[in-house]
Amino acid sequence: MRKGSSSLLVLASAIPLVSSAAPILNSDKYLEGVFSTALILTDSEMLSFGFANFDPNEIFGTDNPNFGGQEAVDARKKIRGTSLPISFLFENDENNWLHRLKLRAAYMELSRDINYQALDELNLDWESDKTTDQVWSGYAEYALGYQVSEGWQFFVGSGLHLMHYRNRFTANSPLKGLIEENNIDSVINGSSNIWIAEPQADLIYTKDMGPGEIKFNTEYHYFWGRSYGGSIDTSSATPEGWRFMNSLQYKYHLKPWGDRKQDFLVRFRRIDVGGDLRDPVGATHYNEYAFGWVVDTSDYSSVIYNVGIGININYGSSLKGAHWCSFTMNNKKAQLIELGFFVCDGIAD
Repeated sequence: MRKGSSSLLVLASAIPLVSSAAPILNSDKYLEGVFSTALILTDSEMLSFGFANFDPNEIFGTDNPNFGGQEAVDARKKIRGTSLPISFLFENDENNWLHRLKLRAAYMELSRDINYQALDELNLDWESDKTTDQVWSGYAEYALGYQVSEGWQFFVGSGLHLMHYRNRFTANSPLKGLIEENNIDSVINGSSNIWIAEPQADLIYTKDMGPGEIKFNTEYHYFWGRSYGGSIDTSSATPEGWRFMNSLQYKYHLKPWGDRKQDFLVRFRRIDVGGDLRDPVGATHYNEYAFGWVVDTSDYSSVIYNVGIGININYGSSLKGAHWCSFTMNNKKAQLIELGFFVCDGIAD
C-alpha cells in the first residue's frame, strides 16, 4: 500500500479531461478544466457538435492530422449532451438602438476509462476505473446594440453562466480507497457549483450580394468565475479565459421549394482562445467550416424562422473532425446557429 500511496500524485495526472492534464487530486484545477470544457462544448459559437461523427480525411483522401483521425473520433465518442440556445433581437423604427437577449440551457457529460497499466513508470497491475463528469448549465446574456449605418451593427453586453457539477467514479482499483485512507480532498463522487461572468463585444456587417447575403462577424469574449457550495471542499476554483472569433457566412438563395423559401449556407470561423480555454481545446486557435441547407418555417413559428441540416468540420483543435448537425435561425437577422443536440455516438467502451 505504501507504493500506491506514494504514487497518488503521479496517478492523478493520468486522469485527463478532453485534452487537459489537470490532476484529480487538485480539485480547483480539475474543476477549472471541467467548467471551461463545459463552457466550450455547450456554446455552439465556440465549438460545434452534432451527430454521426466522421473523419474528413476519409472523404477527401488526405492524411492531415489537423482534420482529424481515429483518435479524434474516439474522443468525441466520450462526450454527450444537449444544448438548447435561443436569441431575440428587438429593434425600434424610431431610433438606431438595438436590444439582444440570448438564453441557453445545456447538459454535458464526459466519460473516461482510467487505464493504470498504461503508466509504465509505475508498473501497476490495477483494473481500470471509470470516471464521469456531468455539468448542468444555464446561461443568460443581454447586449445593447447600435445600428451604426446600413449593414453595420455594434453590440456590447454581458452574460452569466450558472453551472452544477457532479462526478461519478466507478472504482475497480485501490485508488479511491487510498485517497480516502490518506484523507485527501478530490473530486471523486463530489459536486460543486459555479457562476461565470462573460462580458463581450461584437461587430456585425450584413450585405446583400448577388443571389444571396454575406455576413461578417467579429467578437471578443472574456470570462471569469468562482466555484461555491457542493460537497467538494473548495471555493477557490476560478476559471478565467478569453476568445476572439471572426466569422464569414454566405447565404445563397435557392429556388423556392413549393411555397417555401430555402437557402444554402456556407460559413468559415477562426477562433483564438486564451487562459483556461487552451487546455481543453488543445490549441491557441482553430478553424471551423460549415455548410448546410435551411428551409423557411416562419409560418409555423414566430420564434424559429428556419431549420435545416448540414455538416461542420473542425480543424486544429483537440476535437477536430466532422459531424452532421442541425441548423436554425431564430430571428430574421440571426447568423447560423447549431441548435439542439450535440449528442455524439455515446460513451466509449
